[in-house]
Amino acid sequence: MLTSEKRDNARVPAKFDVSCIHEGDYLISFSKDISADGMFICTDTPVGVGSSIELAFKIDNFKFSMEAEVVWANLDGSEKDKGMGIKFANLDNATRENMLRAVNRVAILDLPQ
Repeated sequence: MLTSEKRDNARVPAKFDVSCIHEGDYLISFSKDISADGMFICTDTPVGVGSSIELAFKIDNFKFSMEAEVVWANLDGSEKDKGMGIKFANLDNATRENMLRAVNRVAILDLPQ
């Protein structure tokens, strides 16, 4: 990891649909990667850093709905690099455990054959 990295957990490449709600605006997009702490959401119109958003998404057979905070945004580069890095907020232990199971399953399924 770069010295500027502030993540506690490594992210796993994973693409799935993500719904975001911010101040009454609804955005349907997709993820680029995920960890037990956050994810990168691809979008040409990220919300401001520090903003709170509501997320809803499904990984494998797990459905998640939670609050999150935008911790960084990128408007430069290719389409796959534009978007926002978010950190999950207020996750209870059961949700965090399910998230870890789902992320680990995604990591295993995406291993090169």
